[in-house]
Amino acid sequence: MGLDVWEHAYYLKYQLIKFKIPKISLKNKTFKTVAIILFIGTLLVLTKSLFVAAIVNGIPISRVKVVKELERQGGTNVLNTLIDRALIFQEARRVGVKVSDAAINTQIASIEETLKGQNLTLEEALAARGQKKEDLIDQIRIQKTVEAILAQKINVSEEDISKYFEENKELLDEGAKLEDVKEDIRGQLFQQKLNEEYGKWIEGLKAKAKIYYLVRYI
Repeated sequence: MGLDVWEHAYYLKYQLIKFKIPKISLKNKTFKTVAIILFIGTLLVLTKSLFVAAIVNGIPISRVKVVKELERQGGTNVLNTLIDRALIFQEARRVGVKVSDAAINTQIASIEETLKGQNLTLEEALAARGQKKEDLIDQIRIQKTVEAILAQKINVSEEDISKYFEENKELLDEGAKLEDVKEDIRGQLFQQKLNEEYGKWIEGLKAKAKIYYLVRYI
């Protein structure tokens, strides 16, 4: 591991003492210039990854180019997702909805239990999707926030459950009884209605919001 800037300075000082190299006056303009160049060079080495993403046969590929390409490919979708996220949490604050950490942890524990049955850990599942645990936490917080806000607008009746059961028997285990799968069906129907309601709700928030697009992606 390379020395950082300050370690490098102390290392040079030690070498001056060790080999009794005469001190050079800081008043010497040439020395000052060399010192500045060395300092800037060190900073560039330490921060090169901030500007360069890769080097191919000596030719650098800048991070700016990578970002521009990512924006070209998915900028619109990403921006719309971030706008939706902002509107959701703004509305949650307005109506006083807040999802607790305990609720999120319970959901994560449930996911981990499901993955365990597939011989997978949460870390492995997230890595396969290119995600971190923080991403999952954010997704759960958004989902539960939307559910809390829209729950009162969604009603899954006994009639809805019975109808779904009769129309989808071939998708259920052979010999399955309504009482055995009732809560699973209720959950599926709730999510279906939630998605439908969410589409109308988020579009309504966008229609009322003042959104100024400073960047337009093709």
